[in-house]
Amino acid sequence: MTNRPTTSAVDFKSSRAPSIDEFALKVVFMLIVWACLLAFVNKLCQAVARKFWSYPVPITSASIPSKLPHPNPQGSAVSFDIPLMQATDEQIGAFMKFRGCETWPDEKQSRDIALRQVAHAAAEYKGFLYEERTMKWIDDHFRLRLPKLKYPYVDSHWNGWSSFWIETGEHIRNMFLSSVAVLFEHCINGLMLPVCYLITHNDAYLNVCLYSEVGYMVYATMWIIISYVYNKDVTVEQMHRSVWPLLLVHHISSLILCIGCIYCIESAPKELICWVLLALLGLTSSLHYVGQILDFSPFAQANKPWLRMSAHIVCLCSQIVFRMIYWLHIVYMTVTHTLEAHGTQLATLVLIILVLFTVFNADFVKFHYKATMGCWLKIQQGKRLVKPKDL
Repeated sequence: MTNRPTTSAVDFKSSRAPSIDEFALKVVFMLIVWACLLAFVNKLCQAVARKFWSYPVPITSASIPSKLPHPNPQGSAVSFDIPLMQATDEQIGAFMKFRGCETWPDEKQSRDIALRQVAHAAAEYKGFLYEERTMKWIDDHFRLRLPKLKYPYVDSHWNGWSSFWIETGEHIRNMFLSSVAVLFEHCINGLMLPVCYLITHNDAYLNVCLYSEVGYMVYATMWIIISYVYNKDVTVEQMHRSVWPLLLVHHISSLILCIGCIYCIESAPKELICWVLLALLGLTSSLHYVGQILDFSPFAQANKPWLRMSAHIVCLCSQIVFRMIYWLHIVYMTVTHTLEAHGTQLATLVLIILVLFTVFNADFVKFHYKATMGCWLKIQQGKRLVKPKDL
């Protein structure tokens, strides 16, 4: 009787195709790892937000609107037009009543404390308006497919990062935290691990990367399905409901490619796999999430126009290089290899998935081109070189 060599169930050094049990155990292990990591990143960001981004808004920086409800058109925010320190008691009282405070001013409070409450209420209302405008833009763009939409720019922040969290609506906060978490995942699975393999050619890095990506995608897909079942957003991405179908297609397509790589790992072109991960995650999608974080923060266009413009340019260039030019090489090499090594049927399936990703890529490049041009036009508008109607 001969003894079969055995390996640990979560050993990622092997370069052979796994058994079903081994595959399932490794994916579940990675799913648990990502559940813990994402929860940790979320809690850490919340702690930072409470500690550093939730200071009271200075009453000298805040403003309130003269018209209630405040106008909230597409595109750039309409700033509140009455500085709080110049507002009359009647104007403040009308605003606080509109915000649900019937007893302002409270005779038991000093005026300074009362004005701090007004500044807080104004910051919350400002955040609510941006969130409402952003959610409407996402729905109009992804579900209704309306043309010539104006991108929702956040208004300038009154107190920088110090009061940023107070000026941010609840859903935008969730999107901000989720963007940080997804960026963290992309940097590990799409940047760090592929680069480690390309430098060392140690199969363990690529194996961990592929199983890690499958575990994360299973985790993210699971929460999208749960969100549909319970009609409540518990997704990892915290995006508008109209984006969920796109996320599902993206995640399932990614799962098929990664699982295919795992089971064909003995003949797969490993360096090409790493470059696919770098092209789609590490060098493009990561920058997309960096941009989303900037758009929600005091580093947005209204506060730091040239910083935001620089980030737009870097992101757009990466999209063009890796999701357009180099992507053609990736598609050709991937389909050719699959056809030669595994036959027509699998090559056809891979081609269909890559065509779907090509559509995603085209939409990504188009979005970032428009975003970059919009930021540039707003900078020029600030210099009075273009008319507001051009935005």
